[in-house]
Amino acid sequence: MSKQQQEIEMHDVQPQETYLSHLDLLKEDDSHPIMWLLHILLKACAFFSYLFLGYFIQNMFYEMIILLICHGVDFYLVKNVTGRYLIGVRWYTDLSFHGQEIYKYEFYNKGEVNAIDSTVFWYCQFGSSCLWGFFVFANIFQFGLIDIFFAGIGACLNWINLWGYYKGSQEQQKKMRNIKQFLAKKGAKYLINQK
Repeated sequence: MSKQQQEIEMHDVQPQETYLSHLDLLKEDDSHPIMWLLHILLKACAFFSYLFLGYFIQNMFYEMIILLICHGVDFYLVKNVTGRYLIGVRWYTDLSFHGQEIYKYEFYNKGEVNAIDSTVFWYCQFGSSCLWGFFVFANIFQFGLIDIFFAGIGACLNWINLWGYYKGSQEQQKKMRNIKQFLAKKGAKYLINQK
């Protein structure tokens, strides 16, 4: 053996203790933890600014500007970034020559979508849409016109994103068809048992 081969053979690999932290487990289970944390953070930032910004800023104009920026950033990043990474879909609309709106989709994940990423995305998107809708109806009963406007913008932008992703996600459409069929069967059984 040559001297160089001896040196290589003499260096054994020392086994290292493996310690998995909670963040390592997140990285193993899921493919984009930073993206779903960003997704949650964007929703939380919009809700926080809607609920608590009036306590910190007394000027309604500045509150409106900050809230509109939060809604706009949330809408844009969910539509173009987190949706692409978490469920592999990006949507946009085009107008046809006849003036009809056409939904177009770009699919990025050719393989299977990660279950944790998809679950976080859909629960946050659907939950925030429902919560903004609740704020709109709560403010209707309180006659808070400016708050209806703020919550209405959040509700509209979240429902538009939810609708765009719903139309583009074949997997989600299959799940919704199964849920509709299940609810229809339960409703039919309930109606039959009532008679």
